Amino acid sequence: MRIGIFCPNWVGDSVMAIPFINSLRHLYPNAIILAICKSDVEPVFQNHPSINGIIQFEKKDLSGIKATADSGRNLKAHDFDLFYLLSDSYRAAYLAYKSESPIRIGYPGQGRTGMLTKAVLRPKNKMHRHLQYINLIEKELGNYNYYDPGIVLKDKEKDWAKRELSKLELVDPITFSPFSVASSRTIPQSKAISILKNVDEQDVLILGGVDDSSSSKKMVNILQKNNIRSIAGDYSLRQSIALISQCKGAIASDSGLGHISANIGVPTVSLFGAGDPDLTKPIGKNVFVINQNVYCSPCLKNTCDNKKDPLLCLKKIESGSPLQLLSNI
Repeated sequence: MRIGIFCPNWVGDSVMAIPFINSLRHLYPNAIILAICKSDVEPVFQNHPSINGIIQFEKKDLSGIKATADSGRNLKAHDFDLFYLLSDSYRAAYLAYKSESPIRIGYPGQGRTGMLTKAVLRPKNKMHRHLQYINLIEKELGNYNYYDPGIVLKDKEKDWAKRELSKLELVDPITFSPFSVASSRTIPQSKAISILKNVDEQDVLILGGVDDSSSSKKMVNILQKNNIRSIAGDYSLRQSIALISQCKGAIASDSGLGHISANIGVPTVSLFGAGDPDLTKPIGKNVFVINQNVYCSPCLKNTCDNKKDPLLCLKKIESGSPLQLLSNI
């Protein structure tokens, strides 16, 4: 049997998709399973033993109907018997439809139901996103531990990260990831600075993407602490995963990097803004969620529309609590 999985488009969601992939491998131990994803999230799935390979698309490959149709037709060569859709987008279903896989399973919506051979009804009760993915699988998993393995790093990647931290003159640092693709989940700069002001001798590594670099460096300049470094935008996602794996703890917004640290076993404090922790909190053995649950929470919006108290959910976090909680995990 040959199985294709169209993975989620965001890093955090892709991390939450790993239990689904493990579950599928458990149910089909001899199948050829391929992860199909955008190149932005491909590093999450590298070297994972539950998949036989990765098919990645660049943004241009899925921009517009013609490009998506061409990409879908290219998938025909893989001769999939079964195609799962973990993305709810119309584009993902159209891609699967063009692959001509005889069985295409996903949730309905966005006018895509006709391109699925089986549209699974969404659970009526509130369910964490990783369980929503697993809900697409019909068969009983029993007591199977679908959390393990998580993101897989090779020894040479871990060794590289150890050397890199040494070059940065950092000893047992914690990572601080205040940014998110959604402004309603990004910790306001004033709050981020107030959190970091509680740092004494602990080394801190500020992580983020290229777009976060200037804000990150501005925070470092304001704080004037030699033990706080910014590497936002300096490393690839895969390199950032390796660096996080060698840190003693993590403080993160509701973002992909927070899901990564939790998934690979790094003690993580997750700061929630607009999101609902019951749906998308990071999965891990040593995770603590700070959710102020203010009167407008959870709004689930990417942009805060609280005109009276903008970003109240994040601004209300006590500045000393993330470091204090991390020290207790």
